[in-house]
Amino acid sequence: MKSFSELTGKEKSTELLRWICVPAAAVLGVLALRIIAGFVMPRVPAQLSGSAALPGSDFRRLFLHSVSGILTAAVFVIAGAKTAPRRRLAIAIVLAGLWSLSALSSHVLVHLSQGTPHYTHFVVEAVGAAGAAVAIGYSEKSKGQRQ
Repeated sequence: MKSFSELTGKEKSTELLRWICVPAAAVLGVLALRIIAGFVMPRVPAQLSGSAALPGSDFRRLFLHSVSGILTAAVFVIAGAKTAPRRRLAIAIVLAGLWSLSALSSHVLVHLSQGTPHYTHFVVEAVGAAGAAVAIGYSEKSKGQRQ
């Protein structure tokens, strides 16, 4: 691939536009996943006022939250990194770091003295983001070997 200085004016503007689209693609990927999850995940049934609250199932509380955390982090990293015109592994690492900082802030720092579930949610999302960065690294490595 040519360096940025070797590109023509139109190629430079196209590449700059793709760089601008990196964070937008990452956020839009997460929004699309949340919209899909809204249709797929079971809803909490409505209850009459005054009736006893139904306990949530452990499956929904533990498994679905973990799966959605991993998928959301992975979609954020992969959508952003695949949009980048070059240096996709570096972008994937940066996006994974940003997602991990966001998860640390929303799961741990806000709930400092409230127990291990918050740490678990942070670790699950950080592992999802790191796994997506590793997947981008392997895809870039295999693409480089094919060329």
